[in-house]
Amino acid sequence: GEEKCLKALLHKIGKDMMLLNDVLDKMETEVNQQEKMKHLLKELQKAAERDLNEAQHLLEHVPPHLPKPTQNCVTVPAVKQEEQTKVAEPVPEKKPAKEKRVIKKIALITAEEFKDVPA
Repeated sequence: GEEKCLKALLHKIGKDMMLLNDVLDKMETEVNQQEKMKHLLKELQKAAERDLNEAQHLLEHVPPHLPKPTQNCVTVPAVKQEEQTKVAEPVPEKKPAKEKRVIKKIALITAEEFKDVPA
């Protein structure tokens, strides 16, 4: 009788150990996924900080060849590269202007091409 009781207890302990092993495996998998996510988030944070620093630097050091912003400055949504070479038509003013200024159309150049322009 006592032997049967001990066998049943050992069998129950064996089943419990298998269940605990499964739980530990699942926890280990979850911890590994969270560590990967933490690493990816740190990389994303570093990239965002680099972008922020670069944007701050550009804000503080506007190249001299760019026009100064005016109070009537309007932000224009980003356009595709193909559309960048097109120049917007001047909006007709309500008041008659003394003389109309013609805006010349020019092709945009890349930063790499700009570096090759002599000073």
